[in-house]
Amino acid sequence: MSSIATPPVSPSRHRLKLSALITLVLAMALVTLGSLWLVQEQARQLALPTLHNELWQAYQIDNEMNHLLDAAHSLRKGELDSDDLVVRIQVLRSLTQSLERHHLFDFLPESQSITQGTLDQIIGLSRDWDARARWGDPQGVRQLAEEIHQRLPQLLKPMHEVMVASKISLANKIDAKRQLLHRCFIGLGWTLLGLLLGGALLVSRLVSDYRKARTLSHNLAELNQHLEQRVSERTAELSEGQALLRQILDASPSDVALISDDGKQVHFVNQRLRQRLELDASSDFSLSRLFSNAREALHFSEALQARQRLDGWETQLAGAEPYWGVVSGRVLEYHGRPALLIWSYDISLRKQMEQELLVLATTDALTGLNNRHAFLQRAGELFKSAERFDQPCTLLMLDIDHFKAINDNHGHQSGDEVLARLGELLRQVLREVDIIGRLGGEEFAALLTQTDRYDALQVAERLRLSAEALVLNGADGQHLSITLSIGLAERRPAEPLEGVLARADSALYRAKAEGRNRTAQSVD
Repeated sequence: MSSIATPPVSPSRHRLKLSALITLVLAMALVTLGSLWLVQEQARQLALPTLHNELWQAYQIDNEMNHLLDAAHSLRKGELDSDDLVVRIQVLRSLTQSLERHHLFDFLPESQSITQGTLDQIIGLSRDWDARARWGDPQGVRQLAEEIHQRLPQLLKPMHEVMVASKISLANKIDAKRQLLHRCFIGLGWTLLGLLLGGALLVSRLVSDYRKARTLSHNLAELNQHLEQRVSERTAELSEGQALLRQILDASPSDVALISDDGKQVHFVNQRLRQRLELDASSDFSLSRLFSNAREALHFSEALQARQRLDGWETQLAGAEPYWGVVSGRVLEYHGRPALLIWSYDISLRKQMEQELLVLATTDALTGLNNRHAFLQRAGELFKSAERFDQPCTLLMLDIDHFKAINDNHGHQSGDEVLARLGELLRQVLREVDIIGRLGGEEFAALLTQTDRYDALQVAERLRLSAEALVLNGADGQHLSITLSIGLAERRPAEPLEGVLARADSALYRAKAEGRNRTAQSVD
């Protein structure tokens, strides 16, 4: 089997050639873009309707000065209406206004300060006359006519010098523009020559690459013949490998399934998953059979197709009884077609432990109510909802009167019994939607949703009377009685939870200061 030997090309030399070629292409592109921009910019400037109109404006001003002077003479003779002179002044002003920031004499061979001064004087007079000219003011316009008659004749001859100077400046400007265009066209000519040379280099490179490609194609054909034999050998090896892989997946501690990307064909389901889902055959498997919720199965499939890989998707899975599981997936190729590899494992025990830990973290062990952290968190969420929908809610702060005396006289066991009974009472009297918590020691709080201060006052009194009517037996066998002091504060618009807590706490201390066993409202 013959082959054409080609001398090896070092990687560094190949990279150098490739870098030079890329640099050449980029340079040609930049030069072309720059040339096109230059031509377009010059064409745009030449197409401007106001190009080089400063000489025409100077002639218009001179002409209008004569018209204005004639109008002033006519007004003095009584042959012209004062409003007509105002019109002529405004026309002159409109012509001089466009030249206020125009540099007419930039291209003169030497400075023409006198000529520029003449133009500035005419502009200043037109601005002053325009500001003083008023419609329907014959007396004021007649004064302006006298001033125009005195001032304007003195400026007619200097205005001719302005026109001559502007004509010379414009001629010099056009000549400078012509020279610039000449240089630009010479530069464009050299640019086109450079592009031609660059194109020739690229063509030669393409011819060289084509010859190399033919050589490589011939060598590749020879390699293909050798690869066909290797493919046959590898096919047999893969068949053995697939059988081994199925054995490994079947023995996996996870539930594993391999299905087509459209879910219509099931390639493999291991024994653990078939037993868990009580499938008679692997072909009965589908994602909807794996997930307890069909919509959850659809969301998982869409997310997997979009991301190509998913890990740690926690959800409820189907089985003899629904259970919590973690599902993962990969999009891969199986027999030349897209397929989904799905595996999951049972985390019901972990979920149960998490729930128990959550209860321990959020519940007061003695009363079964929310602890301080959980109460503040849930109350904060209710506050946001009440603010969004503009709903009333009222906070109650409750404190057991003389609780320290109960602990001192009857023991801490009796104190704990009092706290537990009060927790039961709060759950009995208040609604399930209300948030109840023990903030610490003998201090409790209740947030009454959709309840204003008047309804909350009735609830607070019912709680106070119910607590007063409790019959308790201490650990020493003696009868105990308790009373409550309650502070009440209703949520104000845009007020945070901390503000209501502070106002309710102040009301609670006021209830204690006024004799205990009573309810005090926050003072607005």
